Amino acid sequence: MKRIQIPLVLAALWFAEFSSTVVADSRAAFDLSVIAEDTSPKIAGLKNAVAKGDSAALVSFWTSTSAAGTPLIEVIPGDPKHVLVTFLWRAVEPTTKVILFAQLSNSRDPSALTLARLLDTDLWYKTFRMRHDLRFSYSFFPNTNTASIRDTDAKKIDPLNHHQYSTAPDRGNPNATVLGGSIVELPGAPPQSWIFSKPQVSKGSLEMRPFESAILKNQRRIWIYTPAAYQDTQTTDSALLLCFDGGAYVSSNSIPTPAILDNLIAAHKIPPTIGVFVENPQEQRLIDLTNHQPFADFLARELLPWVHRNWRATSDPARTVICGFSAGGLTASYVAFRQPSIFGNVLSQSGAYWRGNEGGTEDREWLTHQYQSSRKLPVRFVLQAGVLEFAPSLNGVTILDANRHLRDVLSAKGYEVHYSEEPGGHEPLSWRGGLANGLITLLGGAQP
Repeated sequence: MKRIQIPLVLAALWFAEFSSTVVADSRAAFDLSVIAEDTSPKIAGLKNAVAKGDSAALVSFWTSTSAAGTPLIEVIPGDPKHVLVTFLWRAVEPTTKVILFAQLSNSRDPSALTLARLLDTDLWYKTFRMRHDLRFSYSFFPNTNTASIRDTDAKKIDPLNHHQYSTAPDRGNPNATVLGGSIVELPGAPPQSWIFSKPQVSKGSLEMRPFESAILKNQRRIWIYTPAAYQDTQTTDSALLLCFDGGAYVSSNSIPTPAILDNLIAAHKIPPTIGVFVENPQEQRLIDLTNHQPFADFLARELLPWVHRNWRATSDPARTVICGFSAGGLTASYVAFRQPSIFGNVLSQSGAYWRGNEGGTEDREWLTHQYQSSRKLPVRFVLQAGVLEFAPSLNGVTILDANRHLRDVLSAKGYEVHYSEEPGGHEPLSWRGGLANGLITLLGGAQP
């Protein structure tokens, strides 16, 4: 069984950012070219057989499904770009309701993803027509009316799915628990070959150091990655990558950036690069990462000078990348706006471009408006958003729409913008693949 490990803190961060305000009357568009509810011919045939009294048909179905694994995937004749995906739950105890937890609806009503029962059998199901290249996670909430990421006791992985999360500790935070889940990886999902550690590739070093900030008046962990061939006495400065939510970006369970950097450097896709991964503790995260000027000052006046004193990292903004996911993607663009002479490249993954200045809600796309009304800065952008990020967040703005808007604003101002809509949702399953592509785009031609 193939397993992937993703820390619980990431799920909690998604819940905090997107569920703190429920938008009852969402105008978010549901892109039917990506996903739509549908009917499975195989389930329809099974239902017909069971209705006629063929009990062996259900036994045969569960036998074949257990061997093949779930969800059930069926081709659509004449439509090579989509498949039918049916989520299945086999009830082993009295069951009155099963809710599917996945980023497949723009509704906050849990009943929107409620499975149907096949007559009076133990089979519960729900079918969608989907783009054939999607990759995303899901789980189930049986016998509950609330599908909440916080209800970890009620949440169940799909026991018939052969591609699941593990519940092992996270390397970035060894004391953190990890949330189990199941993965859909459809036949056309793009490969993510850079994320796996390869025995023939030389490994860089990763160390963690505590850092005390006088500006922020707190302490946090900073992880530093140095390439395999790095020497303190080298005469050439390495390129520099700075990521927020550092525990996630250094974790092999989540976005395995050290392995990605090892592979990209060894393949000469990017130059030798030092990675700086900044911890944003959960209780501090939505202060640090919401257009917060003191946090930008901390990076420019404390953290980066410390990095340059201790490592041979470039001070050239054209060879410096600032990166983050969700609120971290917003903050990467914010810090580059405030400090373009330091950070010349932004890699934004599912950037949450719907917050106001200092985390306010009075201007839901404040930073986009700042770029629109100011002079063009010497900053390049990679903006990545998931095609499944159509659910509303605070003020009813979706990740997908907010990123499209920022793309259009930056392009109109003459910025170099590399925009992509990743075939997934708001989670590391998308970000880990997008990171490698973004680094190649921004650093592939960088010269010392």
